[in-house]
Amino acid sequence: MKADIIKTNPNINFKANYFKVKQYGQNSGIYISTDNSENLGSHPVLETEYKKIPMTYDGKYYTSEYNIYDTNKYKIKYEDTGKYENNGKEKYFIPEKLRALTKQIKKTPNLVLSEGSAQGKLVQAKNIDDTLLKSKEPLIIICDNNKEFEKCYKYFNRTNGIILKSGTADLLSHFAALCRDYFSFGMLVTDKKILNDLNNLEGKFIFISNENENIEYIQIDSVKKTSQGKKTIEVPQMRKVDRILSLDECEKDTVGNKAYNLKRMKDLVKEGKLKDVIIPNAFVLPSGYLEKVENIITETPDNLWHDNKILDEIKDYASKIITQRDVMVRSAFNGEDLEGYSAAGLYDSHPQDTKDLVLYDIYQVMNSKNKPIAVKSREKHNIPDDLIKPSVIIQDKINSDYSFTTYTEAPFDKNKMLIELFINKERWCKPDPYQITYNKLTKELKIEQEHSQYEEYLFDENYKLIHKQATSLKNINEIRDIIENLVKNALVLEKEFGKPQDIEGGIKNGQLYFWQTRNIVKKIH
Repeated sequence: MKADIIKTNPNINFKANYFKVKQYGQNSGIYISTDNSENLGSHPVLETEYKKIPMTYDGKYYTSEYNIYDTNKYKIKYEDTGKYENNGKEKYFIPEKLRALTKQIKKTPNLVLSEGSAQGKLVQAKNIDDTLLKSKEPLIIICDNNKEFEKCYKYFNRTNGIILKSGTADLLSHFAALCRDYFSFGMLVTDKKILNDLNNLEGKFIFISNENENIEYIQIDSVKKTSQGKKTIEVPQMRKVDRILSLDECEKDTVGNKAYNLKRMKDLVKEGKLKDVIIPNAFVLPSGYLEKVENIITETPDNLWHDNKILDEIKDYASKIITQRDVMVRSAFNGEDLEGYSAAGLYDSHPQDTKDLVLYDIYQVMNSKNKPIAVKSREKHNIPDDLIKPSVIIQDKINSDYSFTTYTEAPFDKNKMLIELFINKERWCKPDPYQITYNKLTKELKIEQEHSQYEEYLFDENYKLIHKQATSLKNINEIRDIIENLVKNALVLEKEFGKPQDIEGGIKNGQLYFWQTRNIVKKIH
């Protein structure tokens, strides 16, 4: 790989150690280096409380071969001479400070997740207590990270807005859909001055807005109550079908919209409207058939894991349809992807080896109706539980080189399409994706943000940055023609469905795939 030097100082004259922070996505490692200015030997080893780590020479510095992750103190010994640096005294460093400095250098921009405004009492998620909850005041919650956001689910019925302090742009997918469903305001904010201002307003009522991508906020005396009632979400009734359905047989009253939309995309390919795109093979277990699944499990719980007549029938059907080694077992509830309510992320979907498919995999998806987040969401939207009927999609899983989520109407600009594109072999470290926009007015296709790079930051013992470099990944222009085809087909879906679309898919060996589309749901507040 070619290393592109971003900032460097060729006149470094070190007479001490330094710290190298290697960063990729949300993964980081700290390495200790020395310039051996005293020429104490030629085979240094980093000694910590727990282990010895060899150090390798790059022509200028000796650096520990692997990450220091379990200590904040060390010595450097030269095994060929038995001599120690610093006269054998332990040296200390502050890992947290190094990581914090790295995050400051590599800033994530403020990001609109749900455009609009909200008013409520501002509170940090970690400070929400029973007293606050009993007050029944509408809240605007500040979350520190993704995990803390998950804890906020139980407060959704009290929340008008969410402010996230950290996270990758990967949040745009289900996070943004949830924001649009639930909140008048959703934003990722990393600007320190803004966050300090907001922290000082904790416990106060505020009005906050991010319209036109500019965040504005002021303290207010109280929240004005409105007489607006809950919007009624219409959940389609399901006709009972007790057999496995091919995509061609799916209708709006037999399966959920996620499955029905798959059929519609398949039809658009057949009609030649979607071009050079593949919809992965799939079949559907409708709610009537899933009653038989539940009955056989109720009779004999071991049927969750062992062969039985229902599983044999599903596997036999799969053998005629499924072509990949792995499948996606995906929810398709009649309460998903509705007008005014997407329910994105509420119900389960997961991958499985095709040969190892058992009823447990299917039961886990159909039973996700009872997840607390799904129950609370239905309560908030006044949707009776007994209206919700599951269907389950068994679909070829495409192990793609790239995966993407495409919004034919970007959260921050209705005249733009936004594509989030990941290099899948790099997903292990939760990197920032490529962000690519297409301007529907000017027809300009533009890379707004590169995929995360491998980056190295070099600090001296006073925590001063003295060197930074980045290693580029793939050249996105190698697949530009495929991205242009993605844009064309996404616009076709927007036209055919009559609404802006949220499309999930991938690219494998130069071939474009779509495996899901749903209407982008606008705020219902």
